[in-house]
Amino acid sequence: MQFISRLIFLALAVAVSSRAFAAPKTRSAYGKPNVLFIIADDLRDYTGWLGGHPQSLTPNMDRLAKLGMRFTNAHCNYALCNPSRTSLMTGMLPSSSGVFGNEQDWRRSVQIAGKPTLPEYLKQQGFLTAAAGKIFHANHGGPEGRLTGWHGGRRGFEQDAAWDQRFPSAGVQIPDLPVHTGQNFNGLNIWHWDWSGIPVEDDKTDDGQVVAFASDFLGKKQKKPFFLALGLYRPHSPWYVPQKYFDALPLDSIKLPEVKADDLDDLPAIAKPGKGGHHAEIVAKNLWKDAVRAYLANVAFCDAMLGLVLEAVEKGPNAKNTIIVFTSDHGWYFGEKQMWHKGKLWEPTTRVPLTIYAPGLTKPDSTSAQPVALIDLYPTLCDLVKMAKPEHLDGSSLKPLLRDPTAKRDKPAITCMGGGKNAGYAARDERWRYIRYSDGSEELYDHPNDPHEWANLAAKPEHAAEKTRLAAFFPQEFKSAVRPASEVVVAASPAGSADLVLKIGDEISAAEAPKLQGRGVFINAAFEFDPAIDQDSTLLSQGDAQSGYVLHFVASQPTLTVFAKGKATTISCAPCEKGRINIRAMIDQAGAISIAVPGHSELIGVAPFDQGFPQEPKSGIAAGQSFGILKAAKYPNSTPFDGVVHRLNLTILPPVAATAPSH
Repeated sequence: MQFISRLIFLALAVAVSSRAFAAPKTRSAYGKPNVLFIIADDLRDYTGWLGGHPQSLTPNMDRLAKLGMRFTNAHCNYALCNPSRTSLMTGMLPSSSGVFGNEQDWRRSVQIAGKPTLPEYLKQQGFLTAAAGKIFHANHGGPEGRLTGWHGGRRGFEQDAAWDQRFPSAGVQIPDLPVHTGQNFNGLNIWHWDWSGIPVEDDKTDDGQVVAFASDFLGKKQKKPFFLALGLYRPHSPWYVPQKYFDALPLDSIKLPEVKADDLDDLPAIAKPGKGGHHAEIVAKNLWKDAVRAYLANVAFCDAMLGLVLEAVEKGPNAKNTIIVFTSDHGWYFGEKQMWHKGKLWEPTTRVPLTIYAPGLTKPDSTSAQPVALIDLYPTLCDLVKMAKPEHLDGSSLKPLLRDPTAKRDKPAITCMGGGKNAGYAARDERWRYIRYSDGSEELYDHPNDPHEWANLAAKPEHAAEKTRLAAFFPQEFKSAVRPASEVVVAASPAGSADLVLKIGDEISAAEAPKLQGRGVFINAAFEFDPAIDQDSTLLSQGDAQSGYVLHFVASQPTLTVFAKGKATTISCAPCEKGRINIRAMIDQAGAISIAVPGHSELIGVAPFDQGFPQEPKSGIAAGQSFGILKAAKYPNSTPFDGVVHRLNLTILPPVAATAPSH
């Protein structure tokens, strides 16, 4: 029997609880519908139903799209994994959360603190919450498949408390890949971007394992209504999937996206791709078709995984009462405007597939072309399960559109790029895409007449009113994710020292930080350490590789690295085991350096100076920042410190007294 015939529509009559959202105890979700939330990674409009590429093999995505409503004009709120997923799962625009980078730990944002994520909120409301695969930011873990490191690792920025059940295990988002990235099958020697068919069966892949868990979960009748979040890692790189998915797409038959040779000519300077792009190399090495083929193969694999999940829903006991949402975190470029990968503010990377099936509400095979965004999913699901919405949400519920496919929206979808004073925005409505960058430069595209965004109309005076109308929806402020320096930096003591009580996530600019030149520092820290997570993490840094210091771990060894005039001096204690750790580290004005873990080990060394730091650093203080002062080439596994910090105190010692002249 076809899947559509097995999913019987039920009308739900559930009263909305009158208790306030902030009620401290968990409510009962008895009688609520289940929610199956599925998010693919880096999936652009290359699905059959969106028509982004004529060779897309996506029968299951197309089948699901026809069950309920498909949104043909859906967009992410940031075209990078971490800020996009943070925005979706918190219900906050990047400008509200302050989260705009892939290395930025969203869990430390002062703007998010105290505001529940979507799974956290549903758990509070009595739902059973379960997850498999990448939901928050995480990745493949690099050539070693590490749990942390390599721009996130397989744990990533996981929210442990959000889930009652977690696969592959508590605190881990992505199973280990059967073939680690960095094999250089494509000859580009780019560790994070490689592709090839691999001799691995579907069920042995990371996504295959995730789908097996989800299928088993969906095959059981749960005691409570559930929220099951399923992250399909493909088509994120590395594009390693079983060879049969490549074989289904003969290389010679692959069609390239339409591009315009002089497409960059009418772009403002701030919008043009930098010198670090891959377009010239891809063309020179004749790999354009290979790349498109590899991506399409990974999309087809993703579709096959989705098909197994839909089959599990169909055969299981939850088919009549399960809402299904399918989407992606952002799109991908294939040479449009000479761009590859993600980022920027153009259609190929902001547009995402979005389909919603809600039993008893959505009409089969319905479509909406209204502008919607991933920020709208949190309030939508609250409405669909008939629960009050938290006050912090920036999006708007899609329920009116789900109920009536002819309904209209009066606002565009907003996508951000950059952060703080460098933030730029795109507004996309039914007709226009308007982009305004941080320097005031603009782009404007008329989509019905220019679907490829080849003709920038921003300079034409007849469109001034459209630009003004769309610009009114841009955020007026980009809030900071960190505490203001005024809350951290205090006046110097009578003795001339500066005492700072820090929290992980604090960042203080060089201009706002106490001066370091001619001075030393003392660090006193206490925290919970887990070698599986924090073995290569950074606790505290100040300055840069010319002048500064960093307290960090290298293979679980507490390490103090001091930089002076570009020279690095490092001392390390013995590796730490899991548990509470106390560390004291000092760089004194006379040039001695020391690091001690009381009751464990201590080491003393000599700094590359004897009168305090010889230079004022150009960078400030960062608590728990990934990389930062440490260069990725030498410390590829550097991560923000992930554990509980009980104490992180920094004392910048008084300046070295000037030596009296001799007579």
